[in-house]
Amino acid sequence: MKLIKKATSCLFISILSIALLVSPGGFTSKAFAETNTYDGKAPSYNNCDDTGVTKKSLKITNNDGSYATLELRFSTKCKTAWAKITLSRAAKTDGEATALVVRSTDNKQYGCHNAGGNGEINKGQKSCYTPMVYDLDPRKAKAVGFWPYTRGETGWY
Repeated sequence: MKLIKKATSCLFISILSIALLVSPGGFTSKAFAETNTYDGKAPSYNNCDDTGVTKKSLKITNNDGSYATLELRFSTKCKTAWAKITLSRAAKTDGEATALVVRSTDNKQYGCHNAGGNGEINKGQKSCYTPMVYDLDPRKAKAVGFWPYTRGETGWY
């Protein structure tokens, strides 16, 4: 009798596991990167930047006393986020600074250099922005900025 109960219990767990794996909300659906219409698009796509607000920001100080402002921007209309970094002075070299936006749920990330961004900060320039990631709850995003010998990152929003 104990052997039959144990076999029945094992069969039930096996069937439940298979059902979770093949169901639309099963565990395996989280293993794949999300794809959203807004992912990888420029902030100007669908006029998302018109409702862009800064949700997180921080100052990154360089060893010469100059600084960069790193922002996590969010579109209240499109529910998207992107990163923007602005230097206090013009860049002295090509590729001097850049930023990334990172989404929490699938680690999808885009940099200023990706299509939809405006390119890394080159000599004479002061800012760059990244493409967008869809950022509606439960998703969160953060901005990461890189400047020679230093980096910074905002908190999640």
